[in-house]
Amino acid sequence: MTRASAKNPVVLGRRELVRGAAASVLGAISVLEGACGSPPRPPAPSPGAARSVASGGSAVPTPTAGPSRAELARRLREPGRRVTLHSWFDLPFSDPRSHELSGIGWDEAARTLYAVQDENARIVSLVPDAGLRSWTIASAVKLGDLGESIDLEGLVVLPDGFFVCSEIGPRIFELDRSGRRRRDLPLPSHFVTARQNKSLESLTMSPSGRYLFTTSEAALGCDGLLATVTTGTRVRIARIELATMTVVEHVYATDPVTSQDTEYGVSELVALSDEDLLVLERGFAVGTGNSARIYRTRLGGAAACTSAEHLEDAADAVAKELFVDLARLTVPGEPPPVRQPQPAPILDNYEGMTIGPALPDGRATLVLVSDDNGRPKQVARILVLAVG
Repeated sequence: MTRASAKNPVVLGRRELVRGAAASVLGAISVLEGACGSPPRPPAPSPGAARSVASGGSAVPTPTAGPSRAELARRLREPGRRVTLHSWFDLPFSDPRSHELSGIGWDEAARTLYAVQDENARIVSLVPDAGLRSWTIASAVKLGDLGESIDLEGLVVLPDGFFVCSEIGPRIFELDRSGRRRRDLPLPSHFVTARQNKSLESLTMSPSGRYLFTTSEAALGCDGLLATVTTGTRVRIARIELATMTVVEHVYATDPVTSQDTEYGVSELVALSDEDLLVLERGFAVGTGNSARIYRTRLGGAAACTSAEHLEDAADAVAKELFVDLARLTVPGEPPPVRQPQPAPILDNYEGMTIGPALPDGRATLVLVSDDNGRPKQVARILVLAVG
């Protein structure tokens, strides 16, 4: 999440967020140390929700059990895949469960998208229609026993629970489906040097279930500078082997910023294998708006850095290639409403990303969600990208 500052009063704020009531469904979060249900009835159209991309008028077939996450991840790894915008949908601002959505994860068995609210410490369930063009907020579960100060940003869905990460701490928790904490996971001690509001924003698990991956939004305090107009910020992607809790880290460098007034960093990771990742780089510039670019990277392509090294002394950053620039996506049909200046109407404060279900035509999907920070000038938007 990105809070307000003297330079960025519009998109970057959260302490004074809308807090509201909600009712039951799931749970998720807690960890770190260191130093450097049944599906709901379809909703009536909400006046606060924007129309999704038109489906062309043909009936959408009822979904059946789709390909596994591992198969969809394999499709996303294939070179030459075309990425297009399948749909967008704006959640109603009038429902407090739509505010501050950050990390997300798709549950194929429940055919539900789970999203974690950061400071409200709730997991919200979102149910799509058959064509992945509109979404219903089904319910929310309050998370307990996570401590007084948390800021939940990343979410991984397990068959019987969740992993969640908190920017404050920083920490990673395992939770059961009722939101009760099972355990904290350890992280290297130098992660406690993360800059305020630039700590853990991402969490993902490899399709094999062997590894968790996380990183900070920007360079740790012990590791270098924030992004500038000449160079990106360098972060540590931590790969945690769940069986042994062994952590291996790789250096990743973001793009430079476009102006000195721009906030920029890594807001989400999606694991496509034990080594392949999609990285969501997200920025904001006052008076200009957001940027959001997704890159592909492979950790096996560069040497790991050790926890004792500072990144200026570490091995070269992993190579990356552009997967899609959201600002360049063509929006079929009516574009989304714009509540503040944006380079493209589809852009907003995207913080969550996950592999979604297959479309009826077999294409893989990526689902993204934007964090509205509880502010009416921002929007909680769900994007579905088709890849194939």
